[in-house]
Amino acid sequence: MSMESQGIDPYDAVLADLKAKRDQIDQAIAAIESIRAGGPAPVRDSAQGNGTKNTADVGGPGDLLGLSIADAARKVLAARRQPLKSADILEAFRVGGLPLTSKEPLNVVGSVLTRRFNEVGDVVRVSRGVWGLKEWYPNRSFKKEKEAAKEEEPKPPEEAVMG
Repeated sequence: MSMESQGIDPYDAVLADLKAKRDQIDQAIAAIESIRAGGPAPVRDSAQGNGTKNTADVGGPGDLLGLSIADAARKVLAARRQPLKSADILEAFRVGGLPLTSKEPLNVVGSVLTRRFNEVGDVVRVSRGVWGLKEWYPNRSFKKEKEAAKEEEPKPPEEAVMG
């Protein structure tokens, strides 16, 4: 009696074995890509301040897809819950699926966040090249001394127009 007459296809077992191996290879590739991209790497002691990267907080590829740079930065900062350098934000963008195609993507991130800091104020410059969310610093003013003095200066009253 042949295998075909029993209703068992000999290729089913071979295909199942190959698919299982393919899944293992895909998992290995994903792990290596994640480590290479700064994702969940071997755990290091973060208390030492050694700059460990943890882009897993943002989500997977595609998590930032379709967001503006400023909105994606807010999402990354909110997920990490700590101030981040522009380079760390850029790396989270790459992992999250927000590709920047300019020659100097790090400069683009810094420029966009500086503009957001000056115009909206929800993203703040904690120190040079380090960004955080305004909500983390409720009693701190991030304006420069010149700008703060300019706003405190009373404006002269406008003369009434007689007509």
